[in-house]
Amino acid sequence: EYDTGRTQSVRTAALHDGFSAHVRTLLLQGDLWVASDWVGAHLPPLPGAAETSVTNLSCVTQLTLPGKVSLRCTWLPGQGAPEDTKYFLFYRYETHTEECHSYTRDEWHRNTEGRFPSTQIKPGEIDTLVVVHINGSSRRAAIKPFQQLFNQNAIEKVNIPRNISISLEQNDLLATWEKPISPFHEECFEYEFYLINLRSGNKQILKISSNSFRLRVDVSSRYSIRIRANHNHICRARGLWSDWSEIVSVGQNKPESSTAWILTLLCVSTSCTFLLVAIICKT
Repeated sequence: EYDTGRTQSVRTAALHDGFSAHVRTLLLQGDLWVASDWVGAHLPPLPGAAETSVTNLSCVTQLTLPGKVSLRCTWLPGQGAPEDTKYFLFYRYETHTEECHSYTRDEWHRNTEGRFPSTQIKPGEIDTLVVVHINGSSRRAAIKPFQQLFNQNAIEKVNIPRNISISLEQNDLLATWEKPISPFHEECFEYEFYLINLRSGNKQILKISSNSFRLRVDVSSRYSIRIRANHNHICRARGLWSDWSEIVSVGQNKPESSTAWILTLLCVSTSCTFLLVAIICKT
């Protein structure tokens, strides 16, 4: 419920289950508000047989190299959908509506995934809604359409960090990288740093708020790292983590010091000699 001073109102909503709206007038008389009766209108649910709509709809957007945004959606056929059902995917962004022409099919040749390599979704927009609509056809049943609203920020999968460089400086591991391809600035990202000591097998995942990192390590070991990125709360709501970067390795697993081995052997030999002397003296 909300107030408006206009005689029309526009809201984005999913309509497959129907929609109803009620309006009344508020008039200020002196210090009191006087309300009219409510009037309303009802939009019936979209037609179709029960349980023929798609289920488990999930969508992901990603910024591509030319500065465009791709969209990929996956779903499961409804439990009541016949085997000959064909589903069709549409999206609407602001006033633009587009039908999908690239699908992946299941064993019965029903569309279960649709991809838009390029869309009219604007990178860098905040909290704009993407409307996804899936309808269908079958010779055996009327397929009920399905609609779902997605917040643009919530379904964006961030790109992988770029130009990762790692090195060992004295007793420290130093890593630097560039932010993902994005219209947002460096301070808008956070990172997870996955570090593995390849000698001991010890693994760490560290949260990093900048695009460089220094950590005290055992320089006699070899290390591998992977990094992934997401938006932080400074610029926008967090979306989906990027994929992990390719593995980058540094260092060498150096053998144990020969001096340490010699001292160990001397200690063992000395202990055995004392033990042998003690046994001889006792007998």
